[in-house]
Amino acid sequence: MSGFLFLLLMLSDFHRVLALFIVTAPKLTYTARYGDRVQMTCKFPLSKKEDINELKVSWQYVSPKQSLPRQVIMFKNGKEDLLTQESTYKGRATLLLEELNNGQAILQIQDVKLSDAGTYLCALELGGSDFQNIKLDVTASFINIQDSVNISPEDNDVSLTCQSLGFPEAEVYWKKNGNNVSSPSYNTSHTRTVDGFYNTTSTIRGIDITQSYNCVFWNKATNEKTEASFQQSDLEDAIHRARESTSNVNTASQNNLGGNIPETKTIIIVLCMVVFLIVAITLVVRLRRHCFKCFRKKGGQSAIL
Repeated sequence: MSGFLFLLLMLSDFHRVLALFIVTAPKLTYTARYGDRVQMTCKFPLSKKEDINELKVSWQYVSPKQSLPRQVIMFKNGKEDLLTQESTYKGRATLLLEELNNGQAILQIQDVKLSDAGTYLCALELGGSDFQNIKLDVTASFINIQDSVNISPEDNDVSLTCQSLGFPEAEVYWKKNGNNVSSPSYNTSHTRTVDGFYNTTSTIRGIDITQSYNCVFWNKATNEKTEASFQQSDLEDAIHRARESTSNVNTASQNNLGGNIPETKTIIIVLCMVVFLIVAITLVVRLRRHCFKCFRKKGGQSAIL
């Protein structure tokens, strides 16, 4: 909040002191790669008689989604005021203090994140006050391309897939033997991750395994191209391994089915034996009852005689 009030005071005094103190920027737009370091510069007039300890510098991030800017770094009373620094910049953003004596307020941000992209306001006060807006663009190259060869189990159709993370969104096209392949033969999808990256996946189907293929990721914003290649020999090896894997799975399934047959037979035999035993016991019981009745009848007749 103190940084914001400082900015308002400077802007209110802007027109009165414009002719005395002017802040300039050698570059109004910077481009940084994700994970790299960036330095953004504001220049201000500094005479030998002026004390650098009287200088006030405020670098702020201006977000269109937030009503108040975020304090990136504040310099006053001859030192950085880290208490007002936004937590997301702690340990990453600093002011190059040695350059202040050269009339330069240089903001350095390390380990650049996608969320660092946007507009930065560089406001300075030294006798007078002025400010500059500087834009930072952040890119993340589609360098780590994951490639795979797939075979459809239904019709043995061979397809190639490339997947990578980057920013901003990239276009993907395929080449066969160095020549572009027409777009209807492949499909590309883009999804956003929680970190803001574009997860881009492209698949081409119905390929000729006697040819070589390349998937090319083109980052239009930076005019950067990265690609992965599928050479003919690599395709043949990959397809051979995939078919072997499929064959092993089928064999294992058959073996499992075959392994269940003896177990099934055993169960059937046991059930048959149980049924046979029950029937045999039933017959024996009935036969004994019948014999006992016959014996009683004969016994009765003998007594009468």
